[in-house]
Amino acid sequence: MLISIRCGVALALCTNLFTTVSLAQQTPANGAAPAHKHETLEEVVVTANPLGRDSSDLSQSATVLRGDALRSQLSNSLGETLARMPGLSNASFGENVGRPVIRGLQGTRVGVLSNNMAVSDASGVSQDHAVSVEPFLMDQVEVLRGPATLLYGSGAIGGVVNMVSPSIPQTVPEKGYSGRAITQANTAANEEFAAGRLDLGADAFAFHADGFHRRTDDYEIPDGADLYPDEDASQEDDDSGVLENSYLDNEGATAGGSWIGEQWRFGASYTDYKSDYGIPGAEEEIPEDGGEPELVFVNIELQSKRTEAELVGSDPFRGFEQFKVRFADTNYEHTEFEGSEVGTVFNSDSKNTRIELKHNPWGAWQGVFGMQYTDLDFSAVGAEAFVPGSNTKTGAIFWIEHAEFGAWQFDAGLRYDDVETKVPNTLVVEEGAVGPSANAQFNPFSASTGTIYSLNDNIDLTFTVAHAERAPGVDELFANGPHVATQVFEVGDPSLDNESSLHVEGGVRMEMGGLTGSATVYSDTFNDYIYQSDTGQEEDGLPVLFWSQQDADFIGAEAELRYSFEPNSSGHWQLFSFGDIVDGELSDNTDVPLLPPKRIGLGIDWDHQGLAANVLWIHAYDQDNIAPFETPTPGYDLLNAELAYTVPTTSQFDWQVYLQGQNLLNDDIRNSTSFLKDTAPQIGRNVILGVRVYF
Repeated sequence: MLISIRCGVALALCTNLFTTVSLAQQTPANGAAPAHKHETLEEVVVTANPLGRDSSDLSQSATVLRGDALRSQLSNSLGETLARMPGLSNASFGENVGRPVIRGLQGTRVGVLSNNMAVSDASGVSQDHAVSVEPFLMDQVEVLRGPATLLYGSGAIGGVVNMVSPSIPQTVPEKGYSGRAITQANTAANEEFAAGRLDLGADAFAFHADGFHRRTDDYEIPDGADLYPDEDASQEDDDSGVLENSYLDNEGATAGGSWIGEQWRFGASYTDYKSDYGIPGAEEEIPEDGGEPELVFVNIELQSKRTEAELVGSDPFRGFEQFKVRFADTNYEHTEFEGSEVGTVFNSDSKNTRIELKHNPWGAWQGVFGMQYTDLDFSAVGAEAFVPGSNTKTGAIFWIEHAEFGAWQFDAGLRYDDVETKVPNTLVVEEGAVGPSANAQFNPFSASTGTIYSLNDNIDLTFTVAHAERAPGVDELFANGPHVATQVFEVGDPSLDNESSLHVEGGVRMEMGGLTGSATVYSDTFNDYIYQSDTGQEEDGLPVLFWSQQDADFIGAEAELRYSFEPNSSGHWQLFSFGDIVDGELSDNTDVPLLPPKRIGLGIDWDHQGLAANVLWIHAYDQDNIAPFETPTPGYDLLNAELAYTVPTTSQFDWQVYLQGQNLLNDDIRNSTSFLKDTAPQIGRNVILGVRVYF
C-alpha cells in the first residue's frame, strides 16, 4: 500500500560510494598520505561483525566509510558526517549536535558503538544530547542497517553505527612509529580546529595517543532562524543572518597501549571528552518583579570519561579459534544551564562487559557464541529533571552462524535479553510528587536470517528476514516534566510493552567492469511501536508530548550507482548517484513523526597526480507526510565541493592542503527529523581551508 502511494521516487539507481566499490582513495594503515588506487578493489573488513567478513559478504545492508571517503564527509557531529549517505539522515540540534537516523528510526533504536562497545552517553535519551565521540579521530565508520544487528543489543532495532578508533592498538607500527595531524578553519562559524595522532611501538608493545580541540562562534544561516515566524513578533534578531546560541567548544584526548604476543593480545585505553555548546532557541521567563519577559538561552556542558580494556586469544581452548573479552567503564555527566543557572544535571555510569567465542568450523558453518552484561546507573537532578533516576541491568546471550554452499551464502543469528530497570522514586503524574519505587522487567528476543545468491560473477541477490524486540527505555516509561532544551513537556507511560518488528529486505548488487551499484527495498511491520504523540495541549508554556504505543508500518528503498572511467591523460573520473525514500504510517492512518524526506543525489569524483576533487549535489523533497500538530518541512538543494592537493616531498612528512565548500547555494536547510527544524536551520554557505600532515 505505502509503496504504491509514495514510492514513485525511490529507485533512481545510484552509487556505492562508500563501500566495496569506491575505496579508490585509501589511507594506508601506516599513516602515509592517501594513494589513489584504480586497478583493484580492496577488501573492507567490517569489525562490527565478529566473523571479520568483508562488507560485500554481508547479507544485510552495510556501508563502510574510511580513507578519503570518510575525510570528505567529516563534520562536527556524527549525524551530519553520515547524513549524505543513502538511508541515513541527521537528528540535528543545530549544526554541532546530531545523532544518526537510519531509515527513519532514531534515538535508542539506533545503536552507537565505539570499537563494538556502546558509547553509553545520554544521546539516545534526547536529541539535544551530543554523541561523546570525535568523528575526526576515527579510522573507519561502519553502518549496519536493520535489526540483523541484534549482536549489539535488541534495542538497536533500526541498525548500528560503529566507530572504529585506534585507542587500543591492534598491531605494532611497521616503521615503529606513525602519525597524522590536521588543522582547519571555516568562514561561517570562525572555526578553529586542530587534531593529532601518534602511534609508537617496539617488540611486542604498542602505544597510541590522540587529541583534538575545536572552537566555533555562532554560525551563519541563509535567512531568518524561524521557519514559521510569528507575525506579531519582532524579527530583528531573527533576520541577523546568525543563529544565536549555536556556538561549540569541545576537546578531548585518548591514551592507550597494548601488549601483542603470538597467541594473546591485551590492551587498555582511557578517553577524556569535554564539550560546551549552545542550544539554539530561547525560553521566555517572566521576572519575579513582573517586568518584561526576558530571553534565557540554554547551553550544555558535558564530560565523558571512558576506560576500555580488551583481551584477545587465538586458539585459546579446544574447539575454538578465538576468545575475546571487552570491558568499557563510562562515566558521563551532562549539565543543562538556563542562562547562568544550573537547570538539570544528567549522570550516567555504565559498566559494559562483552565475551565472544568463535568456534572452529562445523563443516561449512562458522560462528560465534557470546554474552553481554551491562549495568547502567542513570540520574537526572534539578527542578526540571523530566526523567527519574534509575538502575538498568541487562544480561544477554547471542549466537550467529555463517555458511557458504556454492553460489549461496547463509547467515543466521539469535539474541535473548533480560532487561530489569529499577526506579527508586517515580513521579505521580496527577500530583507531581515523589511516589513509590517501580520496577520494569522485559525479555526481548530477536532472530534474523539472511542469504546471498550469486546469480553470476557480476550480480548478487540478497534477502533478509528478521524478528526483533525492543524493551522500552526509562524516558519512555517514566518521563514526567518539562525538558527545557527540547522545549517540550514529556510524559511517559509505565504500562508500555515490548516493541517488536518483522523486517523483510531484498536487494541486488552488481559489478560490471567500471559500473557498480546496488538497490534495496525493505519493510518493517511494528507491533506496539513506541513514539511521542503531540496532544496539542500545553503545560508550563510547553507542548505536551505523551509516549504512546500502537502498530506501525514502514516501507522504503535505497539505490546507488557509480561508473568509473578508465584513467587517461586527464585523470581518473567517476560519476555517481543515489536515491532513498522511507515512509511510516501508524495503525490509526496518521504518519509517524519526524520522518526524513525522499532524496536524490548526483556527484563527480576526479583525481590526477597530486590533485583530487569532488562535487556532490543532493535534492531533498518537501516533507509533508507529517504527524498531527507537526509542521511541513520544505525541500532543499545541497551543493558541496572539495579540492585537495598532496604536496610532493622527499621528507618523511607528507602534506595535503584542502579547500571545501559546503552548502554553496546558501539554501535554507531544515532537517525534518529534528525537533528544532522550525527554529534552527543548518549552516549556510561555508568555506573550509585545512592542512593534513602524515608521517
